[in-house]
Amino acid sequence: MRGLLGAIAIVLAEFALLALLPAGPLPAGILAILAAAVIVALWQVYRRSLREQEVAVERERLRLARDMHDRIGRRLGLAAVQVAALEVRETDPARRAETRQVGDTVRAAVDDLHGLVALLRTGADTATAFDPAAAATIAAAFMEAGVPVELHHRGQPGPLPATAARAAYAVLEEGLANAAKHAPGAPVTATVTWETDALLIAVENPLTAPPPDLPGGHGLTGLRERVDAAGGLLDHRADATRFRLNAMLPLPAARPPLTRAARAAAVGTVVLLLVLLPLTSIAGVRAG
Repeated sequence: MRGLLGAIAIVLAEFALLALLPAGPLPAGILAILAAAVIVALWQVYRRSLREQEVAVERERLRLARDMHDRIGRRLGLAAVQVAALEVRETDPARRAETRQVGDTVRAAVDDLHGLVALLRTGADTATAFDPAAAATIAAAFMEAGVPVELHHRGQPGPLPATAARAAYAVLEEGLANAAKHAPGAPVTATVTWETDALLIAVENPLTAPPPDLPGGHGLTGLRERVDAAGGLLDHRADATRFRLNAMLPLPAARPPLTRAARAAAVGTVVLLLVLLPLTSIAGVRAG
């Protein structure tokens, strides 16, 4: 878009210089018409380039959707069937409950994958807003798996775009998963804070082993990409005793409505241009 605006500015400047010449070869009105034609052509080229990019992105999305469904989806579906068979055969109540938890996790992964494939195929975002109930559900799933989680909520929840909501869920899940991996059995504190202009998420846990390498694995790398795509910031750091994951996701700024005076001024400007353009052309032809 910046390149298009730059090209339009150059065209307008060139035609303005021609119009200011004392004995210009063409009247100012005709120059304005030529400038408008060049701008329209530039805009058409820009729109065609956008359409080509959209087609390329659509092809890549469909390819990813096929690969995920054919490779990952089938294996997860088979794992869900196998876990269900183990749950039926298990006679010990405690082990059956543990198997059921594993089955619930696998089935939830299958549902998430189906939702992601649908998103890639249709482009329709079905992500729900980030709310305290959903965050509590994520924490409860880890608690059932034996991770002692304390979840705190502060502030009043506000509207959050779907991209930011998915990033918020990912931050909470990744933080709890890292805590379970690097400090098994240690208490984990997760804090969700709603500010007036941002959502803050912090996950902190003591370390029972040497701190992990700060650059992180693929989990933290992918998490940073999610947060960056939502316009937020991600920070993770560890010392000798604690590991902390922080994320900031901006809330959408409210756009002030266009005032009646501004709308009237915009309409008046367009009408004035439409009236002056032919008059200027006629005057220029007569002068010539």
